[in-house]
Amino acid sequence: MLTESEARAIYADAIHFDGLNICNWSRDIFKSWHKGGITGVSCTCAIWENFKGSIRNVVQFKKWFEEHSDLIVQAHSVADIRAAKKAGKTAVLLSWQNTAGIEDQLDYLRVFRDLGVRKMQLTYNTQNYSGAGYTELNDSGLTGFGREVIDEMAKLGMVVDLSHVGPKTTEDAIQYAPEGKPPCFSHVLPSGMKEHTRNKSDHLIKLIGSKGGFVGLSQFGPHMEKENDSTIDDYVEALDYVIGLIGEDLVGIGSDASEGHGRPSDFMAWCNKDKGYARRLTPWGSQKVVKPLGPLAERAELACAMARKGWGEEKMRKVLGENWLRYLEQIFGS
Repeated sequence: MLTESEARAIYADAIHFDGLNICNWSRDIFKSWHKGGITGVSCTCAIWENFKGSIRNVVQFKKWFEEHSDLIVQAHSVADIRAAKKAGKTAVLLSWQNTAGIEDQLDYLRVFRDLGVRKMQLTYNTQNYSGAGYTELNDSGLTGFGREVIDEMAKLGMVVDLSHVGPKTTEDAIQYAPEGKPPCFSHVLPSGMKEHTRNKSDHLIKLIGSKGGFVGLSQFGPHMEKENDSTIDDYVEALDYVIGLIGEDLVGIGSDASEGHGRPSDFMAWCNKDKGYARRLTPWGSQKVVKPLGPLAERAELACAMARKGWGEEKMRKVLGENWLRYLEQIFGS
């Protein structure tokens, strides 16, 4: 079994890619990534925003890339993420948790791809032009427009994320996606350990795995087996559960870290209402949420927990980041 010091040494040398953060973006967050040895992060820069609002958010990130170039760099490719590791910086992959920002215009996908938004969740919690989210009253399934969105994203080399998507729309999207361009669950937990509508069934996890898709595990305490009493060791247990379903090559980290946002806060209230202002969808804008991976600056503790579980170096390196990078390379292409 690896010692703690050996685990920390492996972590320091490894690629660590986090498949989703939705933090209160600031230099303090960027410093925390650096201190925590996080190589790359998929950063949510749009949820409910329309085209104009989404453009505004991307422009803000472009400014941050200039202002904080000592800490962060934009990732357009997997090579950019590996280069960031060598440079001692964190690569930021711009991502959306909805396709609201393209409104009803497929051609807008190309605009955002060219700006570096390389990963989009098909729906966020409720119905949009493409399909239904998991809180929708009736999961209508993937729409005809949704099929066109998936086709266009595949052509453009963009990741289709199905994390907050309803089960029927999720299954439809997995089955419809072009061969070789499977979707992902960037930040989910398995309902086989804790039954919840936000969690993904063993059936859906196995289905996405059978297509070569990817599963990143969230650390959202209320949706874990021990709920807000969950620890970092319980998180590794959840990783092993999903690995038991689809193997250790298709699983990684998608922490859903929301550091810097209060509960309650205006931002969290906005996230948890339909379209940002209508009916309340979940109570998590104000209720207690424990995230057992802890502060971003202490992410090396995850490697220690993996070692305690008896993981070897190869498995650790895969799940910490190499699996994500292999999957992203498959989707992005050359």
